[in-house]
Amino acid sequence: MGKIFYAEKSEYSSETIAMRILSQYYEVENAEIRRTKNGKPYLENVRTPLHFSLSHTKELLFIAFSEENIGLDAESLHRKVDYEKICAKFPCGEREKITSVETFLKHWVVKESAVKYMGGTLAKDLKKLSFTHGLLTYEGQPFPVSPQFLQFREHILCVCSRQDFSNAEFVEIPICTL
Repeated sequence: MGKIFYAEKSEYSSETIAMRILSQYYEVENAEIRRTKNGKPYLENVRTPLHFSLSHTKELLFIAFSEENIGLDAESLHRKVDYEKICAKFPCGEREKITSVETFLKHWVVKESAVKYMGGTLAKDLKKLSFTHGLLTYEGQPFPVSPQFLQFREHILCVCSRQDFSNAEFVEIPICTL
């Protein structure tokens, strides 16, 4: 069972909070957070393979770590969004299934977590991803991992990882102790 760390939004950067988690929960010191050319964060100077992904909403920061590649996205279920305009970029069969903000957000978090998993970009990869009948595909081929959906405090999350996050433990990182 995986852990998903969360913190209330604050003046601290997501990197500062990630470093705190690395130290406190994984006994990793002196790691450096770098980013690929597309912006995917990764760790340098760690002895064991450790990957992470993070997502921000208006209220919370979420971070998940895994021994394998991972993509995480979260959205507030109260987010106001003109989903019909964005859905125009989705495949036709998928657009038909999106009938509300809530169903749109489910499709959105799966696509964004998949893009983060791949280390791609929304601009390049959004139209290549499809989520229909519970199956995520990229350019018509099955995606290498199945999306795992979670809900936490009026937020919907999706994790793309080989590690099991279906019953993830949510661990609060108190900002006041940073």
